[in-house]
Amino acid sequence: MNKATVFDIERFGIEDGPGIRTAIFLKGCALRCKWCANPESQLFEKQVMFKSSLCTGCRRCLCICPNNSIEYLEGYGFITVGSKCSHCGKCADNCYVNARSLVGKDYSVDQIIDVVLKDKEYYKMSGGGVTFTGGEPFFHHDFIKECSQKLKSYGITVLVETCGQIPLENLQACSDSIDYIFYDIKHIDTEKHKLLTGMGNELILSNLEWLNSSFRGSLSVRYPVIPGCNNEKREIEGFLDYVSRLENVKEVYFLPYHRLGESKYQGLGRKYEMPEIESLKFKDISYLKDYEAKYNISIKV
Repeated sequence: MNKATVFDIERFGIEDGPGIRTAIFLKGCALRCKWCANPESQLFEKQVMFKSSLCTGCRRCLCICPNNSIEYLEGYGFITVGSKCSHCGKCADNCYVNARSLVGKDYSVDQIIDVVLKDKEYYKMSGGGVTFTGGEPFFHHDFIKECSQKLKSYGITVLVETCGQIPLENLQACSDSIDYIFYDIKHIDTEKHKLLTGMGNELILSNLEWLNSSFRGSLSVRYPVIPGCNNEKREIEGFLDYVSRLENVKEVYFLPYHRLGESKYQGLGRKYEMPEIESLKFKDISYLKDYEAKYNISIKV
């Protein structure tokens, strides 16, 4: 049976797809978006997250770590060095103020199904289901496929959120078992995309075009609006001009930039790269709805 490393499960969500949904967050992503709200999702390996606000400085974690992987970093606190860590979780288990937590837990397909079925009646009542997100879920395509097939036997729909930076064969392996896909495009220009995420967008656009021609479910495209990065008029219009020509893309979602994940970077001993950019509110991007008529596509903000 397939397994995957999950770093969070959120029940009763209403943001990631239709109806009431359970969101399964899977670890591992090829992109390194500067604004990523879940930096703990990027590595495939488990990690230790540190919350300096809870730490009393007792140094118990230093004594109990079998690999001497914990170091004190000025401005961050007692940070676990990933290259030394064996992910045993002893430091987290023995922190009496819960300042340390092990991010990532291996789940089998049956374990995921057991969690999801707890809310089966809510999905039925609201037209909801399960959303696989991350990280990049399609790196776990065998796991997604097996979960989706079992969920369908219970009449539960499946949505996958993807950045698209994955081998095409991963999409081809499991797209038939998926009902909805939310597909993210960060920038339409490949060079700027590389500056913002660490990789160009050629594979992302190629995979989207394959889904446009082959995916039988509902395909929506999302665009995070990041001030100073991809929110100029020519950038927005370039994106809409491209996506409006994909006949099977029925909706575009514009997502306002936020800084809700900033504290997670400190907990991983990393510097947040966009501290000078203020969060946007939905009202700040509401004007983008005006593009609906010009591009003949449903726009949601």
